Amino acid sequence: MRKLILSFGILLFCFNQLSAQEQNVDTTKTEQLDEVVVTAQFTPTSEKNAIYKVKIIDTKTITAKAATNLTDLLRQELHIDFSFNPVFGAGIELNGVSKENIKILIDGVPLIGRVNGVLNLNQISLDNIERIEVIEGPVSVFYGTNAMGGTINLITKKTQKKVVTGGLSAYYETTEVKDINAHFGIKLGKSILKFGGGYNYFNGLNTDNDNTRSLNWPSKRRFNNNFKFIRNFGNFKLNYSSNYSDELVKTLGEVKRKKATDVDYTTRRFDNSVNLQGKLKNNHYLDVTASYLNYDRFDTSYKFNPTTNSSTLIENNPNENGNYFNTLFLKGQYSNSNIDNKLNYLIGLEHESDKGKGNRILDEKQRIQNTSVFSSINYKLTDNFEIQPALRYTYNSAFNNLWSPALNFKYQIDNNHILRFAYGKGFRAPSIKELYLDWTPTFGPITYTFSGNKDLKLESSHSFNFYYSYSKTFSTNSFISVEPSFSYNEIKDLIGLSELINFERHYINLNTMKSQNYGVQVKYKLFESIQFNLGLSYLGRYLEYTSTFNSGNFMFTPSINTSFLYTYKPFGINLNVFYKFTGKRDGHYIEKENGIAILKKTSREGFNNLDISLQKSFYKNRIALSIGAKNIFDVTDIENVNQIGVAHERNIQLWGKSYFIKTIFNF
Repeated sequence: MRKLILSFGILLFCFNQLSAQEQNVDTTKTEQLDEVVVTAQFTPTSEKNAIYKVKIIDTKTITAKAATNLTDLLRQELHIDFSFNPVFGAGIELNGVSKENIKILIDGVPLIGRVNGVLNLNQISLDNIERIEVIEGPVSVFYGTNAMGGTINLITKKTQKKVVTGGLSAYYETTEVKDINAHFGIKLGKSILKFGGGYNYFNGLNTDNDNTRSLNWPSKRRFNNNFKFIRNFGNFKLNYSSNYSDELVKTLGEVKRKKATDVDYTTRRFDNSVNLQGKLKNNHYLDVTASYLNYDRFDTSYKFNPTTNSSTLIENNPNENGNYFNTLFLKGQYSNSNIDNKLNYLIGLEHESDKGKGNRILDEKQRIQNTSVFSSINYKLTDNFEIQPALRYTYNSAFNNLWSPALNFKYQIDNNHILRFAYGKGFRAPSIKELYLDWTPTFGPITYTFSGNKDLKLESSHSFNFYYSYSKTFSTNSFISVEPSFSYNEIKDLIGLSELINFERHYINLNTMKSQNYGVQVKYKLFESIQFNLGLSYLGRYLEYTSTFNSGNFMFTPSINTSFLYTYKPFGINLNVFYKFTGKRDGHYIEKENGIAILKKTSREGFNNLDISLQKSFYKNRIALSIGAKNIFDVTDIENVNQIGVAHERNIQLWGKSYFIKTIFNF
């Protein structure tokens, strides 16, 4: 695979030679369409001028994939892998770094509510999302803890041209997935009011022949609504948003001795934030955000009687879980930025207060606070070469003084060639659960103990990313881009759960985790109506569990993704094809034999995932219809590898082939 990726260097050279023989094309129109990014930037800037490499997933791609949540959208993206649990949801891995070290934001505000380190991406609706910006690599200077491996920032819709707009969408998938969303907006002078809401339902699915009653894909339903108020004040814009969601997952137990235990898991989110940003004078900008986030998760148990086909509530169940978290998040940054300036700078202040309470937290209530000051300077050594050092200082209420430096380079060789390099040193302080978990469930005659660890060390990381971008515009509707990349991550004192010893598990620091990834992505738009994308990745993972056990060498996994987008203009029909091959992935687990702990190897087999859809718009794009098939190869129940230090190990990937239809009505 590495040789295959290197061969793209030869391909890049050939394209460069061919392009050198062509006449120069007026790229004015193309440059005007260069997308603006905001993640980890001093001010909103074009993707081409950003010193960080920012990947954009735009509205067109979201629509083409008919995605109803963030998992659906990212499932076939390169460098991304998932862990799935039917109850706890989907967790993400980016370039080999996973869970707590990937920051998920909505308009720059971090989402809360991780279960075993996993922020469930299935719960994130895309109905009000305009685009998604992804940075692979360290952005701890801008976003602090949880951003050692990368950042995914969901940008909501904030503009409106008409006085009144609205829409309704309905989605149905043959696996009994139903998704309905509605939105309405009104423009009153300099103010905009937006309302939205949705309902998602999944009837549940069983792909395990050993089950007679329980479903390895349990049923669930989710309600969500959102409100947004936007007001322009000269050079400033005020944006207030409120989002609420309520999800219920129903799990059914197998009947044993004429009874079964069913458990309902309820998750509620209520997020409120206000942002003020704009231009003070000349090239001076201000961006201030205040938010209050609330996350509740609890379960309720029922005893099922198969004879009467009835359920009764289990009162005072000691194994039931109720955890409630809220976060106060404040952030302000001031910057001086102009693309023509030789020197630009940014300084910012951030405060985050996390509070958790519940019956699985020590003393049933704990709090952690972080206060940070961060700054960055962008200096142009020449017109084409810029350097951007940055530093973040954080005072953590549990670990005191923490420092995160970063250094970025960008060299624009010419209009077609750009080199980017990023280094970052980051940290992750243990979460409330990792420090203060206190849970002693009883299953049958055995009582287990799961506990936090106040003596945990910080996770610390060193990350390097290198990108080379080649792009060539042949006409206003034709271009090619080739982007080889390399990333390296090393995280020390990785936090995970110990092995089960004497019915006890607690959080510990594992020794070291490393990953390295070789990749290349090619985009080729032949005509206005045809675009082809291809990506290759060769990702290696290394984990040193203890001084005794380690994976030996890097364990590599190849991946390939491709997409084909075609518009048949005579009928206005769009054909969308998305494919990803994920190669075999190795992992380890510890098993005792004759009282001796032995490190054993396990694997997740490689699998293919192919989606195809057709889209057609009617009545001046007021009505749109999409039909298609997902997981055409009918891949079912790809088990994740066992991982030391991870709880809730029953993880599966896909539920088989399905067909869908989606209709959209806008006014």
